[in-house]
Amino acid sequence: MLTNSYLIALGIPLILLLCGALAKKIVRGGGWKYSDFFLGVELTLAALGSAMVFFYDLQKLGNSATASSISLADKMAATASFLIIAFFLLLWVLSTHQDWEGQTQNPRRQIMWLGLICNAIGIALFAAFVMLVKGI
Repeated sequence: MLTNSYLIALGIPLILLLCGALAKKIVRGGGWKYSDFFLGVELTLAALGSAMVFFYDLQKLGNSATASSISLADKMAATASFLIIAFFLLLWVLSTHQDWEGQTQNPRRQIMWLGLICNAIGIALFAAFVMLVKGI
């Protein structure tokens, strides 16, 4: 079960979400708050950072004689496309956080936008990188 690639692709960002929420609570002190779980920005940045490191690794493979140039070119194109999509989704998540962070008068919608939608974008990007770009 722990070797299932799909479980790993979705499990890692969920574990990061829980660790990030715990870290926010510990640093802030006091009890739990909904905002401890608003980690869409961090999850999106994690996916973006993973893709950047992978892109660098692909570039190093391009210098070796054993790399297949067709599959390497496809992987580099997929990684570059992912980086562009992830960057624009990061900007959207940032603007959503800017709009909803201070709106505490409507906590249900704030939880929906920041806790569900933005986190789901970060988790989906992380999982998409693992499953579609890096390959499982």
